[in-house]
Amino acid sequence: MIGRKLKDRWLSQGLEVNPGVSIETLSRFESRYQVSLPADLRDYFLTVNGMAEGITDDALISFWSLSEVKPIPEEAPEFARGSYVEEAESLFLFADFSIWAHAYAIRLSSSREPNPVIVIGGEKPVRVFDSFSDLVSNYLIDPDRLLTNII
Repeated sequence: MIGRKLKDRWLSQGLEVNPGVSIETLSRFESRYQVSLPADLRDYFLTVNGMAEGITDDALISFWSLSEVKPIPEEAPEFARGSYVEEAESLFLFADFSIWAHAYAIRLSSSREPNPVIVIGGEKPVRVFDSFSDLVSNYLIDPDRLLTNII
């Protein structure tokens, strides 16, 4: 449902999106990183695998494909050093604003723990949403809500 709403919004704006991934592709991702994707994120990737590479919406936000989603130490090691963010290995980057002015990460684990969304790139990480669904709900109302208290 979340994936369909995002896909419909992006297509109505003329944005190029990627087709959803297979269950096997999701399983390989989960196995590689030893995590379980929450149902909302799973639905999203099965329906639409992010925006095409290099595409942003009108608010300059780009949602990434599953192949681009990686834990902070792998994708942005500079944010994993020192005490910038706790448990960086469990935070997976999945979107960015204005060509990496900041990026959005979701906490993933192998259990049913909460999956808050954190923004990195500023002076300190900021927890902005309680879940991917929460982020998408706000985004669908007004994409600028993803930027509140960040820039």
